[in-house]
Amino acid sequence: MALPKQNTAIYTTILPSTEQKVKFRPFLVKEEKALLIAQQSEDKNVMVDTLKTIIKDCVIDKIDIDSLAMFDLEYLLLQIRAKSIGEVAELVFSCDVCEDPKAKVKISFDLTQIKVTKDPNHTKKINLFDDVGIVMQYPNIDEITTFSDLNLDNIESVFDLIIDSIEYIYDGNEIYHTKEQPKSEVEDFINNLTQQQFKLIENFFETMPKLRQDVKYTCPICAKVHNKYIEGIESFF
Repeated sequence: MALPKQNTAIYTTILPSTEQKVKFRPFLVKEEKALLIAQQSEDKNVMVDTLKTIIKDCVIDKIDIDSLAMFDLEYLLLQIRAKSIGEVAELVFSCDVCEDPKAKVKISFDLTQIKVTKDPNHTKKINLFDDVGIVMQYPNIDEITTFSDLNLDNIESVFDLIIDSIEYIYDGNEIYHTKEQPKSEVEDFINNLTQQQFKLIENFFETMPKLRQDVKYTCPICAKVHNKYIEGIESFF
């Protein structure tokens, strides 16, 4: 006779970038175990693969995990974590000045209230000259992880990320999808931009939406007021 299995609650959240409704379930013991093993491995690739697998298993609706923007994936994982482990997380913050081991503050966060922050100046459509410009797409978790491991002196690798993040180039009403163009031509297009035009592209990456929470606390020893922020899903696990 088969052992009984409980029905798992189903929840709904909305992806920040597309406002698509997504149904999900909490992760189970097997998934929490996999997450702990991945954290202990301290291997970014193992962690990324584990996070993607957990989301694929927990999300009821069909979504393309590999195409999700990093902040969408982090937000979705945070919602799953909130319904799995608890909606309140306690984090400990230290004083920047005091060396006293008691110079710490414990702060509770309601994970369901943490949002993706959006810069009002952020835009995916970047006009470069005349009627010519580009429309960007957000890097996924694999691309972000690869970029974080790059030596910024490796210009070719940085350019690869930029090219992969361009959805299409437009010239008036003409649209040229970069995936359909020779990479060498897209590289030539980027190489022939001015520094000012290139900075507009850099601004896209600098102002991308982020899973971020502002934190204000006062040291119990020296009374210094700290204004900080925590960023990224790893801050809440």
